[in-house]
Amino acid sequence: MFVDTSRDPEGEIVLAALRRGNLLVVIQPPRGFGENPIAIYHDPDLPPSHHYLAAYRWMATPRADGGFGADAMVHLGKHGNLEWLPGKNAGLSAACGPDAALGDLPLIYPFLVNDPGEGTQAKRRVHATLVDHLVPPMARADSYGDIARLEQLLDEYAAISAMDPAKLPAIRAQIWTLIQAARLDHDLGLEERPDDDGFDDFLLHVDGWLCEVKDAQIRDGLHVLGAAPTGPERVNLVLAILRARQIWGGTSALPGLREALGLDESAATRTGADEAEERARALVQAMEDAAWAPEAVEKAVLTLPGEQRPRSPRSSTSPPARSYPGWPPRRTRSTTPCTR
Repeated sequence: MFVDTSRDPEGEIVLAALRRGNLLVVIQPPRGFGENPIAIYHDPDLPPSHHYLAAYRWMATPRADGGFGADAMVHLGKHGNLEWLPGKNAGLSAACGPDAALGDLPLIYPFLVNDPGEGTQAKRRVHATLVDHLVPPMARADSYGDIARLEQLLDEYAAISAMDPAKLPAIRAQIWTLIQAARLDHDLGLEERPDDDGFDDFLLHVDGWLCEVKDAQIRDGLHVLGAAPTGPERVNLVLAILRARQIWGGTSALPGLREALGLDESAATRTGADEAEERARALVQAMEDAAWAPEAVEKAVLTLPGEQRPRSPRSSTSPPARSYPGWPPRRTRSTTPCTR
């Protein structure tokens, strides 16, 4: 906390902020102090500091009384720590940290749609009005640089094993040299080069590791509030969403798109995952090109060879149809006259 005594001998608490007319942009004050400030975000016992309370109370105080006079507050970012201050979980009072800081100032909170648990915490403890927004654009990590070169060497190794085994020692040396140069041996947990007898098993391990690295989901930019992704960003995001199984009531109901195309996600190889991803991308790209018109689905599916088309969405794991008392309703003729 920085206290300025240049104008007031008793000192004024300084906030990191930008003021533009009726708009004030403020960095949320630190939750507390210590070697690891992140570790105290959710501390249920640590009270908010003078700096913290002063910032919120000054923003809410009317201008006539020396404050900023805010009509409302917008929290941006995931997530703040106001809703985690000490106090009751529900029915908060002025003695609870969140109410002591915010008071009755309206709070608007743009919140990531895939984290309803922490969003609920903000609604319950700081009376926040949530504005859900989409996740950032997602993409498959894929390979580049040394990893792409290592992939190429693995493919060459497979070809040489079948066509010219005498050249295997040379390609093994190239693979190990590249792994050491890129320091991938540390990621793979190796201290020395595997011997020739165990090199094939080692390459199976490398292949599985490459599959995990390439197949990882990564952020591919930032979400823009009020703007849906388009073009390649939308294709990548849809692929990321459709990769997971659809689950209702704790039961797997529909396979993910790549699984529907025949990929066993639990035992996927590098080449198998690449092939399934390519087929899935072709389907999603076809729908993107057709502006996602429902009537384009059949045409998009028919572009794949018959053996590569998705299985019926009604998989064997689909939950059975349920019957409920009173449903469907019976149609009976009423004997009560209708009044208008």
